[in-house]
Amino acid sequence: MLHSPEIWAGEIHCQTHWGPEDIAAECWLEAANALQLPVAELAMDFEVHSSLEGHWLANYRACPQSLAKAYVAQLNALDLQPDAITCASQKDELELAWGLQPGVMAEALRLPCSGELASHYFNLFKEDTPC
Repeated sequence: MLHSPEIWAGEIHCQTHWGPEDIAAECWLEAANALQLPVAELAMDFEVHSSLEGHWLANYRACPQSLAKAYVAQLNALDLQPDAITCASQKDELELAWGLQPGVMAEALRLPCSGELASHYFNLFKEDTPC
């Protein structure tokens, strides 16, 4: 679960003649430009909705693929295989949807402490492994 400073969020006003492929391409290009990374090094997702004025808007979120891969490695240490990666601002909605106690997501998906390795990160029950 990515934290706000780690993920770029943007919005694009869609042209009326754009199709789904055009919107996706524009989101990729905008994110690559904003993050100063090649498109091939990005992880990105977007959604299209209508504004109050009736115009189509595409909201996108992007980050370096290397960052997303690091989070997936941490989750794999828990034997979890995520279908999607989202941003930390969504944790309250996820906790509610999954019927979890407040704060569970924040603790489960916290960043590792300095010096922690992925293989030891979630090993909370060994006394010889500080967390």
